[in-house]
Amino acid sequence: MPDRIPTILCIDDDSETLALRRHFLQSCGYAVVTASSGPDGLRVISGKDSIDLILLDYMMPGMNGDEVARRLKGEYPKVPVVVVSAVAQLPPGLLTVIDGYVQKGQDPDILLGTVARFVKSKREAIEAKVDEKAEIPIPSDSERRTVLCAEDDEDQLSSRRLVFESAGFKVLLARSGTEALQVFRSHAVDAVVLDYWMPGMKGISVAREMKRIRPNTPILVLSGFAALPDETIGTVDAWLQKREVEPGELLTEVSRLTQRKHAQTT
Repeated sequence: MPDRIPTILCIDDDSETLALRRHFLQSCGYAVVTASSGPDGLRVISGKDSIDLILLDYMMPGMNGDEVARRLKGEYPKVPVVVVSAVAQLPPGLLTVIDGYVQKGQDPDILLGTVARFVKSKREAIEAKVDEKAEIPIPSDSERRTVLCAEDDEDQLSSRRLVFESAGFKVLLARSGTEALQVFRSHAVDAVVLDYWMPGMKGISVAREMKRIRPNTPILVLSGFAALPDETIGTVDAWLQKREVEPGELLTEVSRLTQRKHAQTT
């Protein structure tokens, strides 16, 4: 079903890596099942019809990632397989079988972005098929909760977009305070994630104007401060320290704010 939580199967013989990956992906809104070997992974997927993506270690004892990937793509060709490995260059033959590759040790946002991209592609394919058969209605954009992300750092903006889209949000982007107000005035928004320091117009000034326009829309500010200045009291609904915030923590807080807003209006 298109509206269920995406499920990821992680296959890795390193128990610590497996536990960390499971925690990270669950904190970002995914359901996760794990397997500690190739044969174990094949057994897990054979008992489930809801796996949306497989993250596969390449170097494993017994049945290595190459053999596992070929078995998986042969038996479950519609399920994307992404290899996650410390190996800098995978065998050319394997690259023709798998759907993607992420090198171990890279920034977690790279893995998260890859996961979000494949999950989104698979979801869109399912929705298109369902829509064609007219078996169940496809939710419109107006039925999805919308978050406006205002941030002048392009990398952080892209990362935030992937986090929220992977959790089913519709995402609007702004790269300055002025642009954020323009987007806010012209769109229905369920929550705003706002950088405190932006060119042209400081975040708190943007927040004040947004609250004047639509006072019930929750605003979360991201800041490098250990605590927000007194000027923000009564204007913003929540804040997180920008340098320390994890994607899952940000997603959890925005989900809480949008749920509260929805409860107040129903």
